[in-house]
Amino acid sequence: MNIIKQKAIRLFETAMAKTGTVLAIRAWEPATFFEVDVHFPDMDMSGWKRVQHIKIRVAPGVYRDYTPAGWDEDIRTCTLYINAEQNGPGSRWIKSLREGDSITYVGVGATFHRPADYGEMVVFGDMSCIGHYLALQQLAGGRGITGAITIAQESHREEFAEYFSWKIQPVRQRDVGGLHSILKWTKDKPLANSNVYISGHIPTCVQLRKELKRREDSPLGILVQGFWS
Repeated sequence: MNIIKQKAIRLFETAMAKTGTVLAIRAWEPATFFEVDVHFPDMDMSGWKRVQHIKIRVAPGVYRDYTPAGWDEDIRTCTLYINAEQNGPGSRWIKSLREGDSITYVGVGATFHRPADYGEMVVFGDMSCIGHYLALQQLAGGRGITGAITIAQESHREEFAEYFSWKIQPVRQRDVGGLHSILKWTKDKPLANSNVYISGHIPTCVQLRKELKRREDSPLGILVQGFWS
């Protein structure tokens, strides 16, 4: 990184950066998926009408977006669900994180996903979407959400089924983004009265949207939020 870029990043962080504190970390077995409870004392979530993302520093000058799930306004805490299967800066960062560490972030921003005004809500994605859809469920209140999330590891699928009390099903991921598994899951599912949410692996998101729009019972709406490629 050149000196000018380093100075620009330092100025940006000085002006915009805030910090949170790690309260607890839980790793699923195998340890490629993590839950991180964080206290964000200065975070403003007053306008949270859509699912939000936090831009978190995972290395000098490197940021990744993570979704605050289960936001508690009174004590200003939430949980970040972080998939670390890919060998990138975010994965290396989460594997090095410890209870009591500070987390630097530079803001909260809205995604495209919010609860639908009417119709069923059906979600699709991979493990990178778990926190995202937990946040959508929180915003939806008592309204049910169904769908499927593709997970490669059998032990992770078992933990998912045991841990979360919702109607989103874990299905075996057979390719990078889980496209074929999701298409198989949707084959006999009626979608005409549904609002579909797609997130995760960007090429999978794009192709899945195309396939669902071709259906005779095409959904009421399809909202896409890509996370990684």
